[in-house]
Amino acid sequence: MDSVGKTIDIPYQLIITIILIAIIVGCIVRFMYFTPKFKRVDEGFFGGVSRGSGHPDSSRVLPESAELLEAVSAASSSDDYKELELILSKLASLKKDLLSPSATVNATKYQAFETAHDRIATAELCALCFSQNIPARDLDIVFASWRNRGNVLLRKLCTLANLKEAGAVRAEKLFTACWEDVYHIAKGRCLKTDFSLQNGGATGRTVGGYEPENLKDLRSYDYKYGGLSASGWNGAV
Repeated sequence: MDSVGKTIDIPYQLIITIILIAIIVGCIVRFMYFTPKFKRVDEGFFGGVSRGSGHPDSSRVLPESAELLEAVSAASSSDDYKELELILSKLASLKKDLLSPSATVNATKYQAFETAHDRIATAELCALCFSQNIPARDLDIVFASWRNRGNVLLRKLCTLANLKEAGAVRAEKLFTACWEDVYHIAKGRCLKTDFSLQNGGATGRTVGGYEPENLKDLRSYDYKYGGLSASGWNGAV
């Protein structure tokens, strides 16, 4: 009896164990299947960290900006240098946000407003670009303010850093390259498409009248028959 009892108890315990394992696995599968999946809206890694990792901010997406500041680094203790760095940070951060697949105001929200060169907060400008609610004239004013103030600061910094003419010209070209890069991106991202300006203002086809094929071989009609038109009018008013 004891041997028979043991042969009965072992399969019974095995069945109970298998059932428990199956229940646990089923619960895990059910939990994973019915857990809602939420879309990630901000990757947070495009172009590197937004703030505190570069010189200036978001320097990875605008490498010429770091090279420019390095060229005038001898004047890095001046307020003009700090303001130029802020302008370059705004250009780089704006480019980073405009090209980001998440399409959110991320890098630009850290940029401080400066009355000397700002006409609108950079984060607000970025938001207007995403919604395409900024007129072309306002966009030009914002970028012209950055360009003009940056050129003034750069001339002063080149003097403070004792740069020779070749070095000053190189610095100006670097700043122009930064500005034009971001301005070109902003025009394509911030402004609504004007189809009348596409392809040089033309559609590639000339709009004209249509003449059926069966009329091409007929001679011209000069509206005259016996000195009068077909309606009897001779042209006199």
